[in-house]
Amino acid sequence: MGAQAKVIPDQDQYVEIRPGLFRCTTILTFGFVALPIATFLIKGNPIPGEPEAHEWLMVDAGAPPHTENILKNVKEVLKHPKDTLKYICITHAHLDHTGASIALLDQYPGCKVVAHPEEKPFLCDGKSFKSCVGDTWVFTIMKHLSAPSKIRIPEDKMLLLREGEEWEYSHVVKVIETHGHTPGSISFIHVSSRCIMIGDASKNHMFISKEPHLTYPLAPGTCHMGNAIKSLDKIISLKEQVDTILPAHDYNPEGITIAELQELRTSDPR
Repeated sequence: MGAQAKVIPDQDQYVEIRPGLFRCTTILTFGFVALPIATFLIKGNPIPGEPEAHEWLMVDAGAPPHTENILKNVKEVLKHPKDTLKYICITHAHLDHTGASIALLDQYPGCKVVAHPEEKPFLCDGKSFKSCVGDTWVFTIMKHLSAPSKIRIPEDKMLLLREGEEWEYSHVVKVIETHGHTPGSISFIHVSSRCIMIGDASKNHMFISKEPHLTYPLAPGTCHMGNAIKSLDKIISLKEQVDTILPAHDYNPEGITIAELQELRTSDPR
C-alpha cells in the first residue's frame, strides 16, 4: 500500500469525529508495512465571557518523521488568534506517540505534557525500555534492541497524573490507568463523547492484510503482557462510561466497540 493512498477520512488532517473531538491519522511506512498513527485534539474550556473554547488538549504526538505535518495540521485547527495548545496528553512514552512533543512545546510555550509518573524516566531522562523486566520471552529478547529515547521533556513542563487525581480538565478528560504495554501506560476518556483513547492497549490495523484486524498489543514492544491483558478487561468494564474505543493504530474510522474488544478476549482469552 503506497504511503500517499488515502484510506481513511482523517488521513493527514484533523476531522471532527465527535463534537469537540478531532482525530488525525498519519501513515508511517517501513518496507511492506504501513502503520497508522493517530493523534487527537480536544476542545477545552471557553475563555470567560466568550462562547468559544480557545484552549485545546492533544492526545499523543505522533512519530518524529511526521513532526512538520503534525504542526501544520494542528495550526489548521487552532487558527483563531486566541487559540492555544494547553496540554499534550501522552498515553505512553514510545517514540511514535511522543515524536512531535518538543516541537509542539516550542510552538506553544504555555503548554505542558500530561503523563503517568511511571513514564517520567522515559520522557524526561532518556531511560530505555530495555531496563523493564518483562513477562514474555519475546519482549525479553526484543527489548535489547531498544535505544534511549532522544525525547527529553523538561521536568517543569510535566504534569504527572494517576487515575483519580483531579486536574483542571478532569471534567473534560479522565485519566485511566491501563498499564502493561509500558509501565505507565494510560488511556484518556473524553467525557462528553464517551470515547476512550487507549494508545497501544489494543490495535486495529492492517499491516500486510487488507482489512483492519483487532489484536492484543504487540508482544515485542509490550513490557508486561499479563498487566496489558488486565488493562483490556478494565477497558471492557468501562461500558457505563464509554461507547467507542479509539486505538492509536487503527484503520477503522469508526474506532471499535466494547463488544468487539470483548469478542477478542473471548475468542483469544490467553
